Amino acid sequence: MSRWSPAWLVILSLLLLAGCRALPPAPPPTAVGAPEELLSRLQSRYRHIQSFQAKGRIAFLSPRQNYAGTALLKGVLPATLRVDILDLFGRTILSFATDGSQVQVLSPREGKLFCGPATPRNLAAFIPPTVTLPQALRLLVGELPLSRGTPPRFEYDPAKAQYLMEWSGADGVQERLGVTAQGLYPEEEVWYGGAPEPRFTAQLADFGGLVPDLPGKLILKTTAPKIELRLAYTELILNPPLNPSDLVLTPSPGVTVVPLAP
Repeated sequence: MSRWSPAWLVILSLLLLAGCRALPPAPPPTAVGAPEELLSRLQSRYRHIQSFQAKGRIAFLSPRQNYAGTALLKGVLPATLRVDILDLFGRTILSFATDGSQVQVLSPREGKLFCGPATPRNLAAFIPPTVTLPQALRLLVGELPLSRGTPPRFEYDPAKAQYLMEWSGADGVQERLGVTAQGLYPEEEVWYGGAPEPRFTAQLADFGGLVPDLPGKLILKTTAPKIELRLAYTELILNPPLNPSDLVLTPSPGVTVVPLAP
């Protein structure tokens, strides 16, 4: 006869389960004692970035237009950006440029260069309307958080293996940022800006694949309007020598210049 009866096996199993539940959660791989320490580590990676040049795959989905192809990006922080979208044959599908005050959008297929003030509506050829231009440039190089100051909420989430930081204002939650415990990378960004629902969410990944500590992939989503921008870099250069002519669009002969309303 077995020395362990079915009843004893049930009791033993319950005791083992109770013991497992009593175990404390595993500590984070990289211990951070205070939000100021985490902010200092994040900011030390980005404060030297003044400009960038990148190449990669892009997909842009929106109610007004969809496009996909190879993206060539050149940017100067905080608010100067040029993006050229190429098809599989290297032909330009769309070109976009802004200095923060004016915007240019070139549609070679239409033979038109649209020009006007850099309003959210006119920037929407590349930047979702609920994302500001400076926010977009910072997201393109993974410069987070977007808020200033020490977050009132700071905790470690063992289920996600993330540090959670949350900023609030008089209008409610401003920003919620998830930072990986392994490597301390900002991988989940939710921006409310005081609105009841998120104005946008961003997921960043493939950190260090091209440049140490910087992301190689970005997924940016908004819900009103419903827009999704996906970027996967194959090249990323920091602080390249960019000329002013590199950041504007010059229409070729035969292109019609069309003014854009605000």
